[in-house]
Amino acid sequence: MNFHPLPDNWEQQRLVAQRLATHVLGQARFRHDGLFDLVPLPGGFGTPPVGPQRERVRLVGGSMFIERVVGDDVRELVATTQVEIVVGNTIRGLCNAIGFEPDPGFWVGGDTPPLGDPDELIILDSVTSSVLGEWYLVGQRAMEEAVASIPGAEASVGRLWPEHFDFGIDLAAKPGVRLNLGAAAGDGGLNEPYLYVGPWGPERPGPAEYWTAPFGATLTLAELDIVEEPLGRAVEFFLHGLAYLRG
Repeated sequence: MNFHPLPDNWEQQRLVAQRLATHVLGQARFRHDGLFDLVPLPGGFGTPPVGPQRERVRLVGGSMFIERVVGDDVRELVATTQVEIVVGNTIRGLCNAIGFEPDPGFWVGGDTPPLGDPDELIILDSVTSSVLGEWYLVGQRAMEEAVASIPGAEASVGRLWPEHFDFGIDLAAKPGVRLNLGAAAGDGGLNEPYLYVGPWGPERPGPAEYWTAPFGATLTLAELDIVEEPLGRAVEFFLHGLAYLRG
């Protein structure tokens, strides 16, 4: 076994985590710079440092960490960390701890998860954020190694999107042929975490058995969990997709 085992109620847990990613962390960042993409972190995920106090909010295990740094002189910086327990708290309570009210109209794309009742008690397995952080970081490293092996490749910056709850990049396989590479937490079509190659166009060159999904190709956590070198297998998966699309 290479990864943390998924909680038995994984679908419910990832949906709770996605609501937190959107309506707590995403909105926490948005109020500073108008952006809402997140970053994978060891043990979970969070915002990059933003705003005049370089505020970073991250979800790790069953806790939310609110980190701020005040000062312009490195010798006189004041760094603080405020820790809030997530389980048994509410979305409103977490937002208030950061310093804002949850906005029911907050939007991160066409598939924005609903805010729901902001005063409903949160039930989140502390393993969930660890699973997600581990998965996103494996995917990120595999994407970087795959892209680095292609001379002259120009890829977008990797970002964790709350809308689909996946970490991904896009790049050109060759002129006129673009694709997405990503690591998803799961969705209505495939509940468990998976890596994916998603061409922007309809072409699916190469072996038909590689293209396992309507949008492209997938490699699941379960498939990676049984191999001796999961990172190597993940890189190979991405490279195969790139090679087929490069022709």
